[in-house]
Formats: sequence, C-alpha cells, structure tokens
Amino acid sequence: MRPGMRAAYISPVTRWAGGLIACGVTILAGCGGGGSSESAPSGHIAVRSPAFADGRTMPTAYTCSGKNVSPPLSWSHLPSGTARLQLRMNDLTAHFLHWSVTGIDPGTHAVAAGRTPDGGKAAKNDFGKVGYGGPCPPEGDDPHRYAFTVVALDRAGKVLDRGSLVGTFSRD
Repeated sequence: MRPGMRAAYISPVTRWAGGLIACGVTILAGCGGGGSSESAPSGHIAVRSPAFADGRTMPTAYTCSGKNVSPPLSWSHLPSGTARLQLRMNDLTAHFLHWSVTGIDPGTHAVAAGRTPDGGKAAKNDFGKVGYGGPCPPEGDDPHRYAFTVVALDRAGKVLDRGSLVGTFSRD
C-alpha cells in the first residue's frame, strides 16, 4: 500500500462516524424534557386543545359516539415565511383521514369547536364527506390514535414545519 492510501481510506469512515455523532447530538438536543407545557421545542409548531392533553383520551363529544364536532384547537410557534397552513386529523392506527383543511390564514392561531379555521377550505375525508368526521373505531378495538397536525407552508407550497397533538379513543 502506498503511503497516504490508508489515510485516504480512513478519512471517509472518520467523516461518516463524525457526521453520525453530530446528527445524534443534534437529535438529542431537540429532545429536551424540562420545559413547561406552554413552550414548544424550538422549530416545531405547538398544537394544543383545552379539551384533552397530548396522548390522552378525546372527550366523546368530538367523536361519532357524541356530537361528532371538531375539538377546539390552538397552535403557536409558526416559522417565519409561513404563507398558509393546513390542518389534518388522521387515525394513525387505521391510516384513515378524518379531516383536512387547506388554505388557512397564517394569522389564525386557533379554531373553536365545530368550526373551520379562518380562510380554510375543508376537503373530502375518507368517509367521503367534506369536513370533520370524528373518531369512530370499530367497537371492541383497542384505542386508536388520532393526530391533529398543523403544517406551515411557504408561498411555493414547501413544508416549513409541522406539529401534532395526538388523542386516543375507543368504543366499547
């Protein structure tokens, strides 16, 4: 082996390992857990509801077993350059779209129960209807997980950031 060949071989491996360590540090730095419930990790949209906490059971009123209206939601920490927002509710367990609203004004930071956000246009959900369709898992299923996701888009439609609130629901 010529002098310098070994260094040339090790150098890409060293760069790869260094990059892997740097990525791990970056990911771990974003995982902080000591903040208050009112702050969002830097660079992520915070989505909340006064009706239920993240990872908790959704009240029956917002499901097919109740009034079947959308829950009140709020969001904050939108990135600069946000031209419009999207709001979606997906059943993460069944891969089912329950609600999709596009074209939401970026100055809108909340929506009341049973309403469509300002400037938003509701699209067809997987029930085949336009608007909100509440959680309605098969009776006897384990709780399904429902993600309310707010997506910030720039003028070209590029995703700038997103954030989610997850609720659970099951029917006995």
